[in-house]
Amino acid sequence: MGRNNIAKLVSHLMKSTLIVPTFNEIECLPKVLPLIKPEWVDEIIVVDNHSKDGTVEWCKEHGYKLITQTTRGYGNAIREAVMQASGDIIIEFPPDGSSLPEKIPVLIHKINEGYDMVIASRYLGNAKSEDDDLLTSFGNIMFTLMTNIFFGTHYTDSLVGFRGYKKSAYKTLGLDAPHLNWVTQSSIRFPKYGFKVTEIEADEPKRIGGKRKMSPFKTGVSLLQVMWKEFWLPVNKQ
Repeated sequence: MGRNNIAKLVSHLMKSTLIVPTFNEIECLPKVLPLIKPEWVDEIIVVDNHSKDGTVEWCKEHGYKLITQTTRGYGNAIREAVMQASGDIIIEFPPDGSSLPEKIPVLIHKINEGYDMVIASRYLGNAKSEDDDLLTSFGNIMFTLMTNIFFGTHYTDSLVGFRGYKKSAYKTLGLDAPHLNWVTQSSIRFPKYGFKVTEIEADEPKRIGGKRKMSPFKTGVSLLQVMWKEFWLPVNKQ
């Protein structure tokens, strides 16, 4: 292929924004973010939930684009960051060390192939999770199974936060889940609205960033609430 054709092909590829939600992540950020190669994404946005451990200062010192959340919750963080994202592709990337940075270009490649959302599944094929305990493993399997049964999907992992999607598709969905129930809502709405979804294999290493911030009981209740709402909610494209 000639140089002009290569340039034309690259120019037609969609631009990408990596969104990194943070809350007291100083243990992991210096080890994880430098692993993301500049050629993998066009933009990185760190959206911070009022960290007090040096996370903000480290991001500023190393030149990362940083915004401060105005409302609490994972879903709110992603929503606020997307509003400022310049990319056509959005990648949600948990920075605690449990997501493999080298899978970022794989997600982007699959979206450029024509998929509207791609999930980095911890349970697809030979992928495995080293961060799961008995409770989280059971919860992941149970809620993924419920999503498949009630919404006709075929996921192996509907709860993982590491995923990518087209911003144009996202804008039609009206996602409003404020907390970790955001991932369940997006897993339901993308196929519900007729968008093309798939998964890739992605191991989940043990997290670097200390204790898990998620409360299993509260999160489980919020996931059930979202699923109940989505089951009865008709499609209403924005």
